[in-house]
Amino acid sequence: MCFINQTFRLIFIASFAFVDFTIAKTLRSLQETQHTARVSLNFFGAPDLLSEEDINELSNVFKEAYGTYEDLTIQDVHIDDSTASRRRLLLNNERRLDDAPLQFDFTFFFLINFQCNGCNNDGLYQNDGSRRRLAADKRPKRSTFTKRFNKLLRRQGLDFGVSSLNLVSDLETEQCMKKEADLSEKIEIKFKGNYDALINDRREMASLERAVKKSYNTMNAPNPSTCDLLFRKVVSARYRSVTIISEDTFIMIFSIQYDCQGCRTLSNGERRGLFGRPVDEFDNGREDLNVDLREVDLKEPTCVCGREADLYRGTTRTEYIRALRKILDVRSDQGKNSYITGVSRTFSSSMASS
Repeated sequence: MCFINQTFRLIFIASFAFVDFTIAKTLRSLQETQHTARVSLNFFGAPDLLSEEDINELSNVFKEAYGTYEDLTIQDVHIDDSTASRRRLLLNNERRLDDAPLQFDFTFFFLINFQCNGCNNDGLYQNDGSRRRLAADKRPKRSTFTKRFNKLLRRQGLDFGVSSLNLVSDLETEQCMKKEADLSEKIEIKFKGNYDALINDRREMASLERAVKKSYNTMNAPNPSTCDLLFRKVVSARYRSVTIISEDTFIMIFSIQYDCQGCRTLSNGERRGLFGRPVDEFDNGREDLNVDLREVDLKEPTCVCGREADLYRGTTRTEYIRALRKILDVRSDQGKNSYITGVSRTFSSSMASS
């Protein structure tokens, strides 16, 4: 009889344990929800070589590099390279026949659909220097993910225009304000080079105007360092006039049209300009310059910033010049900048009356 009672007790306990396990599993499944994340990845490579199949393969590398976790499952990875097709076709047709594929930095935005247990819009990565601590400690750090990604590129021998992953930025949506369009600013940039040859070369003048525009937008795009809550974006840059300083030095004036969210909302009736200011004496500007250097416009998600960003400001003049120099170096290698040999460290800008 004692043996029967003990057996009954064990069966009774096991039954309750099974019920508890079933309830816990059911509650867990109820907590699992669908989420969407956006991530910015900056690569070094030759983007002109990338085919649609290559971009799909990058999605697979992303999944494998991220890994699988008990509380998080990546279901789908989509790369949003939705730059204007007509613009890309135009620029490709402009390339000279002897242009060889050139390697430089470029950026893709990744759209990630994933299922998660207990996520609260925490993003895909752990904290490795970010401004907030993420909830799920088992998720990879950005630095760990970058190492895995590059290891997969080398191990699989993938040679489709991507040599390495430079950096990752986990993006989050900020509050949008009403867009203020048609804001104007003039900037004066001092160059070294052959102005007479430049002004008579329509192709290279157009390339220079695109570089003046691109230098701002690519630095102000979502990144791990800075966040411009005004989301300023240059719409156009047009050459207006020149001041000749010497035989090989000249100052070019460009008219800049840009959009902004909140530039006209200062209480004293003034408005914010195109460029941000250092936040303090220790803010020396971004040094990494791992930005998109393609001529095509990068179509960014609306009102997003890097979760890791800790400087809330727009692109500074110093950062802008650094980007312009780097872009013109790339354009020289592409055969689209033959006449400009240097850019001054400083330049001036002034807001046009609104």
